[in-house]
Amino acid sequence: MRGDIFHTSLFYCSFILRYENEILTILREAGQEGLPLRRIALNVYNMSNTFFNPLEKQLVYEDVAEYLRKMSSYIDTPVKKMPKRGWYALNYDSPTVQQLLIDFSEDS
Repeated sequence: MRGDIFHTSLFYCSFILRYENEILTILREAGQEGLPLRRIALNVYNMSNTFFNPLEKQLVYEDVAEYLRKMSSYIDTPVKKMPKRGWYALNYDSPTVQQLLIDFSEDS
């Protein structure tokens, strides 16, 4: 029984984290102002929905909302809440975001 609980929670965590790259990409493009949850969820849906892997908008919205709520409740996570209700942005103080923003291009 314990193995079933572990397997289920592991599957759930990987399912939620499946959209992490899309969310961080969207928030990086949004800049410091951030975006409202519904726009983030819609963009994730548009990036992830394909003909061979159809998704339901409501399920994507719920997954994105849960990810953002959980990740914005900690200090060093890549996502933070904005003063406007329901808005999120990248946390530029996070080591993860600082690593994402490293520019490897040469300035010639």
